[in-house]
Amino acid sequence: MAIEEIPLAHALGAEIRGVDIAGTVSDADIDAIRKAWHQAHVIVFRDVAWTPDQHCAFSRRFRDLDDHAATPHDRLDGYPELLEVTNKPKNNQPSQTRNAGRNWHSDYSYTNRPAASSMLYCTEKPPVGGDTMFCNMARAYDDLSDKMKDIVAGLQSVYDFNLVSGTAKRDPVKMAELLKLNPPIAHPCVRTHDESGVKALYVSERTSHFDGMTRAESVPLIQFLCAHATRPENVYRHQWRVGDLVCWDNRTTMHLALGDFDSSYPRHMLRTTLRGEKSGYVVPPQGVG
Repeated sequence: MAIEEIPLAHALGAEIRGVDIAGTVSDADIDAIRKAWHQAHVIVFRDVAWTPDQHCAFSRRFRDLDDHAATPHDRLDGYPELLEVTNKPKNNQPSQTRNAGRNWHSDYSYTNRPAASSMLYCTEKPPVGGDTMFCNMARAYDDLSDKMKDIVAGLQSVYDFNLVSGTAKRDPVKMAELLKLNPPIAHPCVRTHDESGVKALYVSERTSHFDGMTRAESVPLIQFLCAHATRPENVYRHQWRVGDLVCWDNRTTMHLALGDFDSSYPRHMLRTTLRGEKSGYVVPPQGVG
């Protein structure tokens, strides 16, 4: 049976059918999935039933996996290559990821190896809500004027772990460790995809400023670029089902996890992170000016 791609939105997103990713997947099918992924930026597999080992094995078919050393407390016990995103208590303590992802971002942008892609698997979800929104950063770049493209081409976006959503509710000791592991780091505001060659904006609500500019100078442009990228016509909103595997390309998308659900219901997801290329440089922390 040939792989089938079902578009999910105009700007990005496709459901992939016709392949059992929990079984034996041929190299030809992996190539077809990779091609569809580059075109759609976000791909969805439904009704997946697999183990953590199968999740990791399938993910490795595309790229080496991150061991999540940048966020060590969020790893699934026994599986450093699986990040646990949940509101369920862990070790009798509130989960550090219970409010994760609630601003527009791309994964691990605050590290020197920003995530190439992410593959998130849903094991438990509330009855309603808890959707995730994605926007197409390649399309956002293409839609800029030539003059604005010239401006952003020379900018370096500085990412600050303090701007990760939910940090104020994290354990202070663990938060201090995370800030030490992840000092502010600059990456090009426009990045070229290392596989497809596509250019895309690389700026988010976790960008504190542009290197060499003050926050006051930077914020209006950051706000414009984020608003431009997240216009409704440039967004796909995913409504989760248990058994969904959603895969997104962090080099060409941003995403936002919505908190519009009753947190008394469990939400549990597991993420592999496909390791990106080394890039960026550490910059000194900047004040509020």
